[in-house]
Amino acid sequence: MLEARGVWKRYDWNRGWVLCDVGLCVEPGRGVLVTGPNGSGKTTLLRILVGLARPSRGEVLIAGQSPYTPGARRVLGVVLHHSLLYDELTVRENLEYYARLYGIEYRPEEDEVVEILGLGRYLDTRAGELSFGWKKRANIARALLHRPRVLAIDEPFTGLDDDAVEALRGLLEELLHRGMAVVATSPQKSAEELLEGFNAYRIESGKLVRIR
Repeated sequence: MLEARGVWKRYDWNRGWVLCDVGLCVEPGRGVLVTGPNGSGKTTLLRILVGLARPSRGEVLIAGQSPYTPGARRVLGVVLHHSLLYDELTVRENLEYYARLYGIEYRPEEDEVVEILGLGRYLDTRAGELSFGWKKRANIARALLHRPRVLAIDEPFTGLDDDAVEALRGLLEELLHRGMAVVATSPQKSAEELLEGFNAYRIESGKLVRIR
């Protein structure tokens, strides 16, 4: 479902490689967690996987297509560490706006993801008035509203309280059960325990090393 082949990346040709010959394959119904300290290349890899950055060498395929194609974007959901919501719009207006971009009919109050994440009471709150944790929940709902086949999520548990962590962990398990491919990155060692069903890798000196 998601495949990286021989991915290399560096930003400055006078400095070393950020990523070195990274290969990764995520099948439907499987999860992959990429860990490593800040600056190790986790977010760079995620951005390359979803088509927000281009590798210096190598290629990425999403459902057999380049991540830069409309077909790949229709099957992909992305949650970055920074919000993709419009602060001046309410949560409801944001979700409805993104639904229109995908050309789907959508009612936030009927969305099970909104219910699982407890967002119902904040649907009519402006996104800019939400705390970091609640805004993150809304961004997760945004990424999943078109029911993608691949979810890429950067630092899934950062900024969430205990209830939100449990809700998100349960949601990710259910998504895998339904056949979604999920890629997550995290600097937190605890993420390995929270996502125990995921294959775990660590970036070391630009290389992807499997640890579980």
